[in-house]
Amino acid sequence: AHVSEAVVSTQSTGEELGFSNPWRLVWQSKVGPSAWLGAQTDDAIKGLVKNGNKNIMLVPIAFTSDHIETLFEMDIEYVADMKKEMPEANIMRCGSLNDHPVFIECISQLLAGHLTTGGKTIPQMGLRCPMCTNPTCGPMRGFFSSRSLPGGVLPDECSEMKQSSG
Repeated sequence: AHVSEAVVSTQSTGEELGFSNPWRLVWQSKVGPSAWLGAQTDDAIKGLVKNGNKNIMLVPIAFTSDHIETLFEMDIEYVADMKKEMPEANIMRCGSLNDHPVFIECISQLLAGHLTTGGKTIPQMGLRCPMCTNPTCGPMRGFFSSRSLPGGVLPDECSEMKQSSG
């Protein structure tokens, strides 16, 4: 799901912006010996700069808030360290959504809609990754995909939502 969600988000963002800038979807955070998605962000940056693309904006499209992958990997390893390695490059990262009021309002509306429709997860939640070998993954996904929210989970200030859902 992660790959398809990142692809759709990237495509939708490009469409919304009228494809006003060239872009590439690249990947970071390979952990362990297993193969990971490519192209890797650092390799992509080096290739872009080598090919004359000196102004690069990193957009962490799969992340809604700052954390270790944005603050350390992107800001330090890619932006700061790679600028030292390639001083001709202008590498930046756009800010994450974090607590932006429009983002918070959007999440609030999505959550309110979810809570008032019974609070079940999407059908995708029950589906394991095709190559998954984790013995706890299936039972965990089954548990969460079969649950509704217990009664009384909405705080008093959400009484309008309680009334509209009952």
